[in-house]
Amino acid sequence: MTNGGGVDLTADTTTRSGGKGDSNRAQRGRSGSGTSTAPKECAHGDPAKPGVTTIPCGNGSFLPLARNGVAAAPCAECSPATIVRVSDLQNFPAYAAPAGMEPGGWAIVGLAANFWATASAQISQGLLLGESAQVMFTPIGYRWNYGDGSTSASADGGASWKDLGLAEFSATDTSHVYTAKGTFTVVLTVDYRADYTFGDQDWRPVEGIVTVPSTPFTVVAARESTVLVAEDCRANPRGPGC
Repeated sequence: MTNGGGVDLTADTTTRSGGKGDSNRAQRGRSGSGTSTAPKECAHGDPAKPGVTTIPCGNGSFLPLARNGVAAAPCAECSPATIVRVSDLQNFPAYAAPAGMEPGGWAIVGLAANFWATASAQISQGLLLGESAQVMFTPIGYRWNYGDGSTSASADGGASWKDLGLAEFSATDTSHVYTAKGTFTVVLTVDYRADYTFGDQDWRPVEGIVTVPSTPFTVVAARESTVLVAEDCRANPRGPGC
């Protein structure tokens, strides 16, 4: 499940409560000794939604994890009273996306300032019950708070004027026009879709959206001044009026 800026994954393994079992093998989710024929499938929960709560009906002291995606009908051997669960919970965080703007750190009142983010898909990995687990975060939305009471949302992170082939101060999908002078704190929040895989499972979606704010940064908005001078200020920066 989603949890703030990341995803919590929980893994379960099961054993017979009446037998000694093998806790190490149970945690690895491997099958115990016995017949080599495929066991009957037993549903501990909703048979229409098989997953880690669907287990094979073994005759020994150990019940391995079920094969994913195999529906089954309930059977007598799978009594909740005979099941012991071991759970492992891990948090897989998503990391904040770098954000930038141009002109760097300042804006001209009445003209567009351009903002962008360089978010990309990222994978966080770890172990659950000794098995490899991964969560992949894919950006699906970008929300800007420009600090002056204005906000915007876009499906992509935007890009610089140069990368877009636009002149400076051109309007973009992620640009903003400040209407007053001041110092403003800008915050970007990226929404991520999450998918997970555990052991040899295929990727599966995680319900919910992971929201991760980036580090705030400051923009100073000022008014533009145009002054006529007698000299070329680029050739003589110390000239009158330069």
